[in-house]
Amino acid sequence: MNALAGAARWTLDLWLLLPLAALTLAYARGLSGLVGRRGFPIWRPWCFFGGMCVLLVALVSPIDSLGHLLLSFHMLQHWLLMMVAVPLLVLGSGGMVVLRGLPPSLRRGALGPFLASPLCRRVLRTVVHPIFGWTALLIVTTVWHVPALYQAALERDWIHRLEHASFMVAAVLFWYPLIAPWPSHRVWPSAAFIAYVLAADLQNTVFSAILTFADHVIYPIYEPTAAVLGWSALRDQQLAGAIMWTGTQLIMLPVAVLFVRRALLGDPPAAPVVQRRVPIRRRESDLLRMPFIGAALRSRRARSMLRWTALAAALAVMVDGWFGPQDAPSNLAGTIPWTHWRGIAVLALLVFGNVLCMTCPLVASRNLLRRFWKPRLRWPRALAGKWVAVVLVIAWLVVYEAFDLWATPAGTAWVMLGFFVAALAVDGLFKGAVFCKSICPIGQFQMVQSSLSPLGVSVRDASVCRGCETQECIRGAEPRGGLVPLRVAVPGCELELFQPAKRGNIDCTFCLDCVDACPHGNVALKPIRVRDSLASPAWGSSIGRTDGRLDLSLLMLVLVFGAFTNAAAMTGPWLSVADSLSAHWGLATPTLLEGGLAFLGACILPVTAALLAAAASSWLAGGGWIGNLNLGAHALVPIGAMMWCVHWTFHLATSAQTAIPAAQRAMLDLGIDWFGQPQWAQSCCVPTPAWLLPLELLLLQGGLLCSGWIAWRQRMDRNERRPIRACLPWWILATALWACGTWIVMQPMQMRGTAL
Repeated sequence: MNALAGAARWTLDLWLLLPLAALTLAYARGLSGLVGRRGFPIWRPWCFFGGMCVLLVALVSPIDSLGHLLLSFHMLQHWLLMMVAVPLLVLGSGGMVVLRGLPPSLRRGALGPFLASPLCRRVLRTVVHPIFGWTALLIVTTVWHVPALYQAALERDWIHRLEHASFMVAAVLFWYPLIAPWPSHRVWPSAAFIAYVLAADLQNTVFSAILTFADHVIYPIYEPTAAVLGWSALRDQQLAGAIMWTGTQLIMLPVAVLFVRRALLGDPPAAPVVQRRVPIRRRESDLLRMPFIGAALRSRRARSMLRWTALAAALAVMVDGWFGPQDAPSNLAGTIPWTHWRGIAVLALLVFGNVLCMTCPLVASRNLLRRFWKPRLRWPRALAGKWVAVVLVIAWLVVYEAFDLWATPAGTAWVMLGFFVAALAVDGLFKGAVFCKSICPIGQFQMVQSSLSPLGVSVRDASVCRGCETQECIRGAEPRGGLVPLRVAVPGCELELFQPAKRGNIDCTFCLDCVDACPHGNVALKPIRVRDSLASPAWGSSIGRTDGRLDLSLLMLVLVFGAFTNAAAMTGPWLSVADSLSAHWGLATPTLLEGGLAFLGACILPVTAALLAAAASSWLAGGGWIGNLNLGAHALVPIGAMMWCVHWTFHLATSAQTAIPAAQRAMLDLGIDWFGQPQWAQSCCVPTPAWLLPLELLLLQGGLLCSGWIAWRQRMDRNERRPIRACLPWWILATALWACGTWIVMQPMQMRGTAL
């Protein structure tokens, strides 16, 4: 520390101080008669002068001298220049005011005609365009952090000055279209600038992560100086990455949230425009009316074929799980359910809605049973809702971690059989598709994740349903038009969902029986709004109101926190802690410990965090804690869904080929050698693709923003007086989950289901 203090010195460079002083004087002169005008409040000059002070701190204070000796101080200097000083200068409309403060002879005689020339105006319009600014920032930050150029800047003062100048120019070009200083206007809508900010933040996140998690020193020039100062060059590099990462997030994320708010409230028009109202006939897309795929979805036979195909595949996996080799990478039950099905499932749920319930093999076996046995009982009212499902989802997460189901093919097969037995027993006794609606943990997972999907079952014209008296879509109907054999009645919606009042995909299994039963052909499979699923205050058929279902909210919280627990349990730090605790307590097997940690993360932690956030929201903005908890749970669904997507897509991307040798081995066991001998090298995972980490970080940030938007939309739709205060605890909780997810994807992962 003494060596560090001795190396710190002020940099009094007249070639730097004189231009800064001249700019400050010109700005002060240009303020005459300007403050108080429309678009130029008093805070603008304060921003400019604050930016100049930050410039002095970054370029003159000991930060500059220490930046030649330690990477962390150099990165702190760059952050102050690009993320603090430049935005403040642009907020202060520095360029226009400085131009106004120049001597009239210089302003009118030299600069005025040049700036007014058509060529100069075209060039300026190009360089202040958002795409140009974003690209300039990307290129400058990437080029100057190439080790050769970076070290050259430290060795030669003129290269170092050029580096700082290019950083400043690129930062101005980046922030200018974002801030649109007086008297300019933004050329893009606020929604587009959300992606603009997130894309820039993603590039910084990737570079910061490289510095933070690298296992070697990237810039060797710092090794001798760090050693002299008593620092570790590698630790200094990790600190530099953390400064860049955290510091930029502190600026970028609030800016992104601000633009989310502006997008929700609506952008003001740039100028009054006289418009003629021209009636436009909007044509809604309907998947059921599309050629080929629409006909297949409308066909009961086609849907039944999908279910029977899935049933045959499930039986094959179970048989191989029982009678095949118990080495997971060699068995269909050790690869397909835990790698391929999960990865494909989470992507399908987010894009196409709850299509997996449509193809569920359990429905095929249930429908076969219904031909011979009709249920006559009603599910007990005390067990109605999602309470049983909450318990089963927690049990699923705990058992999966405690008993390593992914490594035991026979255990996987028994679990699959248990699902079939439970579904047949429950739906054989009770009416109303109780297993799907209130029990099946896989079905609950799929419904909650598909609430983010842009596709859902709805109606083409709500007025047709209002005039319908038979409600055959719910009660069922007799066969019409030879669509089905005469001996089979057309069932309605067993879940009793009234389509015009249904919100989102919760409780909808996409069985499409309502399509067959509706006498008006009014059912559609069309785009829906996520806002209606998670934020709308309107009552929804079967699920009620967003703020009135504690059981559904607890289910959502368990699935959100379960996503992070399930992913964290595969990381190196988690496994190291589990092994250390097992050794400390003398446990022969870590089964109980791993199950306890999973229970802590999937049950205790979500309940505690949600109660604290709900209590804080009630204290800050009023309202009951139960209502606040229900709303907050719905708002956290996007960040949880993105964590599931990130986790399972990782396994799919790195282990997609592992089922091939297992399938070849299973075919050979049956005496079929059409597909050749197993190539067991494919049972190992492949190296992580270069595109995967940026995609994972982008998905997590998208989930964070979507959660923040849902929380805000909930409060605005309810006309609450203090929406920001009500949202703040949940925004903090969502940000904490995002930070946890970002940490998880940076860790080494246990490659389950592979030969490694």
